[in-house]
Amino acid sequence: MRIGILGGTFNPAHNGHVHISKAALKMLKLDAIWWLVTPQNPLKSGHNLPSVEARIKQSHELTEHNPKIIVTDMEQHFATTYSYDSIKQLKKHYPNTSFVWITGMDNANNLHLWHNWKELLGEICMLHIARDEPIGLVKNSPARIIASQKHINLTHASNAELIPNTTYWLLQEAVDDISSTKIREITLIKDKKSI
Repeated sequence: MRIGILGGTFNPAHNGHVHISKAALKMLKLDAIWWLVTPQNPLKSGHNLPSVEARIKQSHELTEHNPKIIVTDMEQHFATTYSYDSIKQLKKHYPNTSFVWITGMDNANNLHLWHNWKELLGEICMLHIARDEPIGLVKNSPARIIASQKHINLTHASNAELIPNTTYWLLQEAVDDISSTKIREITLIKDKKSI
């Protein structure tokens, strides 16, 4: 099995998450994408964070017509907080599965803030989905300082090996410039106007 992992708080899940999931499925010929809805991102505030159950329910509603996108509560089940620990657990429970961690550019640029980020790159390959030309992005990526990390610009669908210490870069010009943060801000503004 070839499985993509899209981790996050999904607060809320939105069409951008679905779009990058579909792009990853197509370009790396994956069998499925597992959304790991985390109970709490250690780099973000938990203030006003809906329950993991509520976020999973909303994610299920958004993906109900996409059978290859599977919403999971694995991080809650594993009692893991950090992506590194979650990947170690996934690999232990699914030893015959090849995994790729999928991110947008915000996480590609902030990867050095993640717990055990260098070790994480040694456990799983990465796919960063970008809106800008990948060549410049690789230059600014924290992963560039790791000599063992191989960077590949993904330009066509491929059965490429999903091996650690490999980072794939995929240009997706059609990605909406939306994020869960922007959605929450817009909702907050609307809520204030309705008061």
